[in-house]
Amino acid sequence: MSFGKNLEKIRKEHKISQAKLGSALGITQQMISSYEKDISSPNIDSLIKIADFFQMSVDDLIGHVVKSENGESQKARLNLLFDSLSSEDKERCLLILNTLLLDRGETVERKRKVI
Repeated sequence: MSFGKNLEKIRKEHKISQAKLGSALGITQQMISSYEKDISSPNIDSLIKIADFFQMSVDDLIGHVVKSENGESQKARLNLLFDSLSSEDKERCLLILNTLLLDRGETVERKRKVI
């Protein structure tokens, strides 16, 4: 999926208009539209602002998936590993993740609400 289509999908999932997104980022609605239509591309500073706005990584924003040597995405591998854990170990993992995210001012629950 192109950056523009991914941006449009994410924006619509968050129920935000192009105008509101543009206003929050300090750019015009027309610029957001041109990004979504893949007419123009944001510079790295704008990509970071957009990713921060949606509380996601730039990789997720642009739809980049890191593959391992066997072609499996890191997220898919993490999901498989997590699913193989016992309920108790899953809770422990979530506590560890929350601890790491709290250091950055975030929580797993907050991330889930955004997604």
